[in-house]
Order: sequence, then C-alpha cells, then structure tokens
Amino acid sequence: MSAIISRLFQAFGFTPRPQESPRESIDRIIVKLEVLQDKAAEIRYRFETRSRELWEKTVELLRKGEKTRATIYAGEIAQVRNIIKLIHGMENMIIMTKERLKTVRDVGEIGQVLMVFGTALEEIKDHARAIYPNLNLFFDEVSRNVKSLIVETTMNSDAVERIDPVVISKEAEEMLQQAMKKAEEEVKEEFPEPPIDTIVKLEARKQPVAVAIGGPSTQPTKPKTTPRRRRSIEELEQLVLNYIRNHNGILDIKEFTTIYGVTKNEVLQAIHRLAEKGLIALS
Repeated sequence: MSAIISRLFQAFGFTPRPQESPRESIDRIIVKLEVLQDKAAEIRYRFETRSRELWEKTVELLRKGEKTRATIYAGEIAQVRNIIKLIHGMENMIIMTKERLKTVRDVGEIGQVLMVFGTALEEIKDHARAIYPNLNLFFDEVSRNVKSLIVETTMNSDAVERIDPVVISKEAEEMLQQAMKKAEEEVKEEFPEPPIDTIVKLEARKQPVAVAIGGPSTQPTKPKTTPRRRRSIEELEQLVLNYIRNHNGILDIKEFTTIYGVTKNEVLQAIHRLAEKGLIALS
C-alpha cells in the first residue's frame, strides 16, 4: 500500500517527505510562516508609504482652504488604512500561530493549529476582496501555502478524526478578533485621523449608472439613530447619496454616522468612491 501511495504522489508531482518528528515539522512550518510574514510586511510598507503621501496632500489642501477636496483624499486615506489594518491582522495571526505551534505535542495538533489559522485567514481574504481586489493574488498565495501545510500535517487518518470543526471555527473566530483588535490599535497609534471638518459641501449629480437616489429633494424628518452594524458598500453609498440629495448638498458626517450607525472612515470611503464614479461633484 505504501508503494502505491508513493507512486501516486510522484504522479502528481509530489516527492514524499522523509518521516519527521513533531519538532522538525514545527520548525519547518515556522520558517514558511516567517517567509509569508516578511512578504506581508513588504506589502504593508507600500501602503503605509501611500497613506503618508495622502496625509501630506490632505494637509496641503486644508491649508489652501480646499476642504471638500481634502475630504475626498481623507476618504482614500481611510481606505488605505483599512488595507493596512487587514495586513497587520494577518501578520498578528501568523505570530499567534507560531507561538501556538511551540506548545503542541504531536503532528495532529499541528494540523489543528494550522486549520484555525487557515479558517481565520479566509475571513480576512473576504474583507480584503471587498476593500481592494488587487490584494487577491497575495492573499490567495498565502492561503495556498497554508492549505498545503494543512494537507501535509493531516495526511494521517488518526489526525483527521481528532479534528473538531466546531472547535476550529470557535478558535478561528477568537484568533481573528484578537488579531484585528491589536491591528486596529497599531494603526491608530501609527496614523492619526485626518484633520477634516465633519461638514462638507457636495453635489449629487444625476446618475450615469443604475443606482436609485430616492424621492424629491425635500428636508426629511430626521431618522432615528441606528445601532452600529456592518453595511454593504452599495447600501452605504446609497445612503450617502440620499442624504446629500435631501440636505441640499450638505453632508454632516458626524450626524450621518450617528443616524446610520457607521464610522467616519466608512463615510469618507463612500464619498471617495462616489466621487470616482462621478455620482457626486465638488462644489
């Protein structure tokens, strides 16, 4: 049987690995994770550089009195910093995974640790795809590497039988929350908020694309405050457009965030996207 398995591996381009001790497997995996961590740090550095450039441009526009244009740049800063936060989060998960690997006792536990990391990583991939699709290639590469390591460490049927999907899912959620909380703190510490006024003057144009703007341009009754919840990109853009239309081109960001339960950064990103699409104009 072992000879048949060996031939199958060779047929698919795999070279059977000599039997390793758990310690040898852990050391090899940690080295691979560190390579992925270094790649993440390189990409994060590029976005950090971009964020600083945008900050300088925002400050320059504010000095010239061009607050609305500065707000558009601030929206891009918010988008870039969300990308930085996601990459920080992934780096934090790699560090957490390496630390957990140092405490495992056998190959079966190695597979569980990697599955927790891989599950949390898929969630970060989904967020990255929504914010910046160009990062897909990088996150797909990381995901392929992690899946390859999982396969290597769970080939033994006993190891597979010991894996509990419920436990994996719970631990992955906890890892993701811890990693992203720390990432948010790191980004806040390194990058201050843009000094943007919360009230901006914009103009909602007639749409060149099929996005409903809502009813007549009249002052509406103020909606009740909405609890904080995650909204889709399309839904948030729709709300911003409606608000601008119904408030004579004025967007009070502070009031908007209170009413609709979103963050200032999310609103700035929406403004930036709408301006790029030509759905709003600077005035």
